[in-house]
Amino acid sequence: MIKKIRWEKYSRLFILLLFLVVLTIIRPNSFPTVNNISNVLWSISVVGILTSGSIFVMLLGGIDLSVGSLMGLSAVVTVLTIRHFNYSNQSVLLGIGLALLVGAAAGILHGLIVIKFQVPAFLVTFATQSIFLGISMVLTNNKILSCLEPKLFTDIGLGKIGMFTFPIYFMIIIALISYFVLNKTVLGRYIYAVGGNPQAATISGISNVKITMISYIVSGLTAAIGGVVLASMTQQGMASTGSGYETEVITAAVIGGVSLVGGAGTIQGAIVGAVLVGLLNNGMNLMNVPSTQQGLIKGMVIIVAVAIDVMQKYERKFSIKNLLKKKGEAV
Repeated sequence: MIKKIRWEKYSRLFILLLFLVVLTIIRPNSFPTVNNISNVLWSISVVGILTSGSIFVMLLGGIDLSVGSLMGLSAVVTVLTIRHFNYSNQSVLLGIGLALLVGAAAGILHGLIVIKFQVPAFLVTFATQSIFLGISMVLTNNKILSCLEPKLFTDIGLGKIGMFTFPIYFMIIIALISYFVLNKTVLGRYIYAVGGNPQAATISGISNVKITMISYIVSGLTAAIGGVVLASMTQQGMASTGSGYETEVITAAVIGGVSLVGGAGTIQGAIVGAVLVGLLNNGMNLMNVPSTQQGLIKGMVIIVAVAIDVMQKYERKFSIKNLLKKKGEAV
């Protein structure tokens, strides 16, 4: 008996392949080059890093809207530390350490408010988004802080191994860690359980408080890592460094099949979504689509992705009902 292939399982890969074919046909001389593909992956590496952590919160049914401004704050903290200690290699390590502490602290803050006061995650992170941006503006005096040295710092975002830059490898490594945690550990199973049905998870003895706290800390840490990487890529720190990245993360996750109500989605799907966003941006640039229209196109893509997600859920629900009905009739 031939096993039926589930469209939803391979739909993102099919769309990715379709994107590659279409862009290759439209721009045969500029798109399918090693340099361009490397640039696309480099451009979405930070989004991939952020998505690898934000997915933990999204699987619980939350949305972390603060990742962009938290990333900016982490970048500012890193650059300020390096500049304060005269661009030494030790200052780079200290700056990274402080950025990670900031990210973890932000995650703890979000987790505590969401758990203790039962405030929706998007409201909490919407508020802290402005707070983190305000702190960054105070620390920088709303100025751009350049940081062109030391080499240890600039190599984080611009160094290369083979054909690809370090940020691409960072994205892959962090995504693989997230994949392992979500698919091969008890913690991962608990996250899906809490996101799918919090009440049932609690009855089963799963600590919703612990799972929620860990998820927000992971999201905060990846935002901090993204901030360090982006600061190195741009060789500067400023308050608006991470502006708009929260939208890119949500877009990548939704296109990748991560449910906005929690309990469903995979890190591999989210990364494919990030690559699709990068290809979409690259394709629009290669076709000289005005920047004023690119946001409109992205918005339409998100709507289509959400519509597909809703239809797939309805199809699954309908299939389950039919299956139960047939079993009932058989009995």
